Amino acid sequence: MLLGALMTCRGVTELVVLNVGLGLGVIAVELFTVLVLMALVTTAATGPVVRVLGVPPAASAGTGDGR
Repeated sequence: MLLGALMTCRGVTELVVLNVGLGLGVIAVELFTVLVLMALVTTAATGPVVRVLGVPPAASAGTGDGR
């Protein structure tokens, strides 16, 4: 479950792809707006979801020692 929660944290990459798509005219402004909002919400929700899943703070910080 943790891996699935962390996979939603893709905000910066998604914003770059969306800007390119908008610039090329591949997506409309309305779709761009909805997808940007989705990227922001899912990225903001990643931290709380990881905490709810019960991962210790040191383990989620990537220290590698598991303490």
